[in-house]
Amino acid sequence: MIQSVKVKNLSLSKDNVRKSSREAGIDALAASIATQGLLQNLIVTPLKKAGHFTVKAGGRRLRALQSLIEQGTLPADHVVPVLVLTDDDNSVEASLTENFQRVPMNPADESTAFNFLIQKGMTAEDVAKRQGVTTRFVEQRVRLAELAPSVFQALAAGEITLGVAQAYAVTSDIDRQARVFAQMRTSYYGDQPDNIRRAILNGTIKANDAKARFIGRDAYVAAGGRIEGDLFAAEGDENWIDVDLLEDLAGKKLEAAAAELAQAEGLAFVTPIAATHVPYDLERQLHEFHAPARPLSEEESARVEALSAENDQLVEQLECELADGTPEAEAANDRLDEIERELEGIEDSRREIDPAVRAQIGTFVYIGGDGEARVHTRMFSEKPVVDPNAPPKATGGANGDDGAGDIDHGPKLSATLIDELATQRRQILVAHIASDPAMALDLTIFLMAQNVVFEQNYVRTHSTLKSGGAQFPIFGFRDEGSMASQTIEDQRQRLDTSWAGHKTMTERFEAFRALDDEARGSWVAFSIARTLEPSLNIAEGGRSNGFHDHLGRALDIQVEHWWRPTAENFFGRVKKEVMLAALEDIGGPILRGRYKDAKKGDLAATCASLCNGQGIVEAEIREKATAWLPDAMRFDGIEQPETIALRSTFIDEADDVDPGDDGDDVDDESGLEDAPRDGQDDLSEAA
Repeated sequence: MIQSVKVKNLSLSKDNVRKSSREAGIDALAASIATQGLLQNLIVTPLKKAGHFTVKAGGRRLRALQSLIEQGTLPADHVVPVLVLTDDDNSVEASLTENFQRVPMNPADESTAFNFLIQKGMTAEDVAKRQGVTTRFVEQRVRLAELAPSVFQALAAGEITLGVAQAYAVTSDIDRQARVFAQMRTSYYGDQPDNIRRAILNGTIKANDAKARFIGRDAYVAAGGRIEGDLFAAEGDENWIDVDLLEDLAGKKLEAAAAELAQAEGLAFVTPIAATHVPYDLERQLHEFHAPARPLSEEESARVEALSAENDQLVEQLECELADGTPEAEAANDRLDEIERELEGIEDSRREIDPAVRAQIGTFVYIGGDGEARVHTRMFSEKPVVDPNAPPKATGGANGDDGAGDIDHGPKLSATLIDELATQRRQILVAHIASDPAMALDLTIFLMAQNVVFEQNYVRTHSTLKSGGAQFPIFGFRDEGSMASQTIEDQRQRLDTSWAGHKTMTERFEAFRALDDEARGSWVAFSIARTLEPSLNIAEGGRSNGFHDHLGRALDIQVEHWWRPTAENFFGRVKKEVMLAALEDIGGPILRGRYKDAKKGDLAATCASLCNGQGIVEAEIREKATAWLPDAMRFDGIEQPETIALRSTFIDEADDVDPGDDGDDVDDESGLEDAPRDGQDDLSEAA
């Protein structure tokens, strides 16, 4: 029996079978009821109190109605039609039937319906408001309705998933959609959205690409460039279609910047590189030029000393005497800035390059990862540089040792004696360096830095200390373009190489020692860091290194800020169970269950989208997703003791006592072993 009942007289029954996800979609349902009215009756049974009923089926509709009343959209005494059941035993079955037999709409049907409303003259905003969804959701469904007929029919027939259809919809070019669909439908990987998206977008560039940022959207569009938005990616994600045009614009802009720089600096050449780094092969074809810093004049030395003393005095005043914010403190800080600028000016003047030398050297200009033009910090020449102001080179000996062959060392020594004397002199040198930590530190940093600079050359250093770069386990894979790799390249280019231009190791060493602490510190940090071998917090593959994990924790490395899992670098290359476990870590069993039946390709795309902050989910889940990492990438490993005991002459083995050995179990015949053998005392004395 149908009756009209006030909403305030209705309450939700405990028999309603929908126990989970009760709040999901309430706002959208409320918006629909506000515009269309209640299209389906509630099913109720009477309570003991006259005129009051409990809702057995339609709990979400009841919540939506109550929400509208609370908002003031509906009056407090709003009346709705209800179907009253007199048999309470059938109420659970009625609730189950209503929820269980409901079939969700096919995305193709949704798309057709939304597109129909748009064609009738409604805007996407109007449709979104009336249906309780976002405007972007409406635009996405309308884009699906405009798919190539073959793709749309496959979606309607359930032959492809919604994720696959969205991959085809990243472009509005239906001819391209149809061609790729014909190719991919018979491919083994044709049901993976990432593969489809790559095929569709092959030959396009993302708006956040360095070249796109270098040219700028306005300049690209003004030149006739076409842009297409991806409605199924993050807001503002665009694909630039005319790649050849973009390359041409970038090349011309870089060429202009290179020509301007070459003229302003008087350089022989400035080569534009339309990439985010200068290829190492190009550098190897040239001679790297290092401008040696000239010694300070007496006047400059005195000025530097005076400025340094004044700097120290001002710093002491700021720390001990002057209060923050006072005019005196501000004046002292201003003076410190002036001192710093003057010291930098003196240092820069030491590295001035003669115009005649500048005319022989050049550099590169390229596009930085931030989309800005960058000038390579190093100089190169096509031929060895000839300095017209350099003193005439002394004629060397026959062995080419810079004249060392002309020195008369007296009668030749035997090879054995040479080795013995060299060993003895080495011991003397070692004893002195070992007692001078400052000299030892300078020597350590210098030898490592020299290995970095002259990595492609053999430079005899008479030292076993090396700092060669670690080998990568996969040939050709260098992780180029990542945030970490770009940071390392920036660090490399900021290194002070002024000392490397000297001809002898002695001159290079003294010039290196003259660098300030910060410059030398940068060299030791870079040289040591590059020696680290690839490791992973995982037992397989021999890549586990608990000490590296300790370093990561000591440095408080937040891996999630440097690396995010994508379908290409992780999810698309692991088993489905790994992806489902990740979803459970992020959103619990409910989130896992939501995608448990998804195909592997769709699941990989979903996981990647969530972990990169692009999914439409609750704030709490988004926060967990954007911080999620596979355990292997975390610095959580604990170093295990060596399986073979380490021995060292620095460690007294007598101190290494087995805790279970109390020393009382002495063999009765051990005295025979301990007794001196014949002549042993004599041998001990001789020793």
